[in-house]
Amino acid sequence: MSSVFTIDQTRCTFCAGCSSVCPVLAIEILGDASRITERCTGCGRCQAFCPVDAVEKMQKEKIRQD
Repeated sequence: MSSVFTIDQTRCTFCAGCSSVCPVLAIEILGDASRITERCTGCGRCQAFCPVDAVEKMQKEKIRQD
C-alpha cells in the first residue's frame, strides 16, 4: 500500500516529531530531507502532530496503487 500522506519539504523543520508519533515507523528523516515510506498505514497521527502543517494528505489521483 502506498502512503496516503506526503511531507512538504518547504515547510518541514525536521523536528522529527512526526516520526516519534508514527506507530509503524514509516517516516524517515535524513539530514534535510524527510519522507513517508510505503509502511504508512494512513492513521494520520503525523499530520495531527506536525506543528508547521508540513504533513499533507494526498489526493486520491496522486496515490499510487502497488
